Amino acid sequence: MSLKRLAKDSWKRIEEGFDRDHPMARVVRDLTPGEREMSPQSRERMMSRLHAVQGEMAEGERPATRRGVHWQRLAIAGVAVAALIAVLLVFTLPGGKKVTPPKQFAKLDVEMGNIEVRGPVGRWRVAEDGEKLAKGWHIRTGIGSFASVEFPEGSIMRVTDGSEAVVKSLGARSVALEHLRGGTYHRVHKGTRYTVWNQGVAMQALGTAFNVESRVPGSLEIVTVESAVKVEVGNQVHKVAQGEVAVVEVDQGTVDKQPVSRERLEEDRLYKNAKQDAEEGYNTGVYEEVSPPLSESSEPQAPGDSSAPAPPALPAVSLGGAALENSVTLEWGVPADIEYDSIVLLRSEGADPVYPDNEIARYSDISIKSATDDGVVPGHAYQYSIYALNGQEVVAFSNPVTVAVTGPDTKPEPASISLMMTSARNSVMLAWTATGATGFDGFVIERVAGPPLEDPTAGETTKTIRIDSSAVSYSYTDTDVQPGRFYKYRVGILVDGAVTVYSNSEAGVVGP
Repeated sequence: MSLKRLAKDSWKRIEEGFDRDHPMARVVRDLTPGEREMSPQSRERMMSRLHAVQGEMAEGERPATRRGVHWQRLAIAGVAVAALIAVLLVFTLPGGKKVTPPKQFAKLDVEMGNIEVRGPVGRWRVAEDGEKLAKGWHIRTGIGSFASVEFPEGSIMRVTDGSEAVVKSLGARSVALEHLRGGTYHRVHKGTRYTVWNQGVAMQALGTAFNVESRVPGSLEIVTVESAVKVEVGNQVHKVAQGEVAVVEVDQGTVDKQPVSRERLEEDRLYKNAKQDAEEGYNTGVYEEVSPPLSESSEPQAPGDSSAPAPPALPAVSLGGAALENSVTLEWGVPADIEYDSIVLLRSEGADPVYPDNEIARYSDISIKSATDDGVVPGHAYQYSIYALNGQEVVAFSNPVTVAVTGPDTKPEPASISLMMTSARNSVMLAWTATGATGFDGFVIERVAGPPLEDPTAGETTKTIRIDSSAVSYSYTDTDVQPGRFYKYRVGILVDGAVTVYSNSEAGVVGP
């Protein structure tokens, strides 16, 4: 039997206890800590591999003239057993505690055409359907090609033709990507912190579906299909709502938001992605407002059919909040020219609230302008937002508000801040999230720059930048940098003008 056939058969269910008298199994059991028994699934995987090695040995074994080869194969088998034992001991210490966290992987689906991948080091190669992608992996598509990447927490990135992207980081509930060129469509799983970078612009999903295009040099387009996307350009934050398209002129740092046109919605690449969402049972947001919606139509309507006008840009609702003992009181106001029939209150921890995922209350009496939230925990900080609806359509939303809840004898969560850095063309993008921080004034960025290129013998230079913001999540683009020069950053939380805690440090060399 060939090794390939044995490997294929190793996926079959193996009866529990079959390896009780196997000498290799006894060795592994003797070395396993008594308080941590191997699971049946782990034993299946290990023994399947051992049997495959044995099969390879048996297939290549010959009479005494091949004795040297036989002993060589036995040595290989011994190395395989030693490797399995080493892996087992790494993951099973006394008490059953894992000391090495599992690495996160994304799955690549090659749907059509020429798809290539490249690891953190190495060359481009043809991608295999179903292969795993980890942090630092690149994917690119050729003409007429299409692929999708499924992330471990459930989000999906679809990469259209002539495009390239890289996985910056993967977590149990977070995804960070860099969109390098072409078009990518993002379907974000509920509760995931999902960020896409391009040329120093950060796009953070506040909802579930958006499209990114960068096929014109120096220009970036974001179309929000469902809910909203927070777009950060320099020190400005823009919310691109469902049914809006934003065009960012990267060099000038300008953002132009408009209602998305019917013609743009029917563009082939974008339409196919939305259609695939509909076929897979996802909410297609703005496409539900066209006539007929995607769920009822197999082909886009003829360009120029304006029977379903694009939704208008969303005005802002004012929202304020204050902490009481064991509760939060909120007050809001909606502009008089807005027609709405209900108010939705959102609440979250650690990030801006997302509609409709973080809804905690809905009011059909629009005369209500305040509310008290007593479903909070002392010592925690919460973010609130208000959405105004007319039927099922969002017509206005508020600014996010952060409120820290106090109470008797409560010990607040220690403040911490997590920093991520990525370099773009002639700039560095910093993004951070503060947790456990309450009543802070803002942030301070500390930067250390290595010697300039024209004078390698010069010393380091330092610079501090103050950010006046109480947002728990923030990003900043440093454009005062020199390509090829080394930079190191950390961010501190300011309370009454003093730094109370610093983030981790991030460093790197700025690319050309």
